[in-house]
Amino acid sequence: MKLFRCPVCHSSIHLDQLVADEAGRQLLGVMAKLNYRMGPALVSYLAMFRPPKQDLSNAKALNLATDTLALTTNHAVLAEALQDTVSALHASRHNAPAKQLTNHNYLKKVLAAKLGEAAVKATGTTVEIKHQATLSKEAEQAAFEERMKLLGGNIYGKVPNDSK
Repeated sequence: MKLFRCPVCHSSIHLDQLVADEAGRQLLGVMAKLNYRMGPALVSYLAMFRPPKQDLSNAKALNLATDTLALTTNHAVLAEALQDTVSALHASRHNAPAKQLTNHNYLKKVLAAKLGEAAVKATGTTVEIKHQATLSKEAEQAAFEERMKLLGGNIYGKVPNDSK
């Protein structure tokens, strides 16, 4: 069954050829379930694994796709990380010869950074690290007593005598 013409080479694309093997059918099923942002981002990322002078096999593409989708359940962040990874790799390959990716390590770094940003954005908080100098036991006790006096608290656990 002829679907359409390839926009690059103008050859006909047939559905029966796309699903000729089991891996091709499974890959098509995986891709069909993805949303409009995740699908193209994943396809662009998978292209980074293609050897320079040959095509990526359906079995390899399926393994890579399932491994990539297993990295997180947050598909919005994953799609953004995939796009950033592909953009960075294209920029680095601009002047150098293209080498295929062999693992997901760079994507994992980008994804970890993105998930960290997403967690901070979701909570709406910022993390501030303050350097705290260590005080001697006497200085710590004096600071405690000073603070308790300001707050009107009982320093030594004694009940004040109100009888007059």
